[in-house]
Amino acid sequence: MSSYLVVLIVMILLMLREKKVRPTRMWILPILLIGITCTSILSSDKLSPRSYMLYFICLTIGIGIGIWRGKLEKIRVHHERGIVTTQSSIAGVIVFLGILMLRLLAVKWGKEHAVISLTNALMFIPLGSVCARRFIIYRRYKQLTG
Repeated sequence: MSSYLVVLIVMILLMLREKKVRPTRMWILPILLIGITCTSILSSDKLSPRSYMLYFICLTIGIGIGIWRGKLEKIRVHHERGIVTTQSSIAGVIVFLGILMLRLLAVKWGKEHAVISLTNALMFIPLGSVCARRFIIYRRYKQLTG
């Protein structure tokens, strides 16, 4: 349990520091998340129209959260160095941690109640959130750099 806490603290500290925006690298994590999500869904035994609807709902929620988190990002242009930096807000970090805790609770609850489709659907929330947040940051980056 203490190793999870250390990882969580490191993640929070990394999220709160100011980072240089690198448009060529910002799509690596969303592509990895898409791959993980697709692998998880394809390995699932039961795929029904109800599970697809649950996936769509979670993806929509994730996109909404990502847009909100992207708008909360602090983006600055350092004119003397010619770089654009971004920094997550405290509210964005809290939302991210809430989503992470929800997923962990669903996985724990799913072990006892066999709710595999719910845990698969909850993977779409961070996927939508990361993709939408990166898209908002990219749009703001393009506006700032011309």
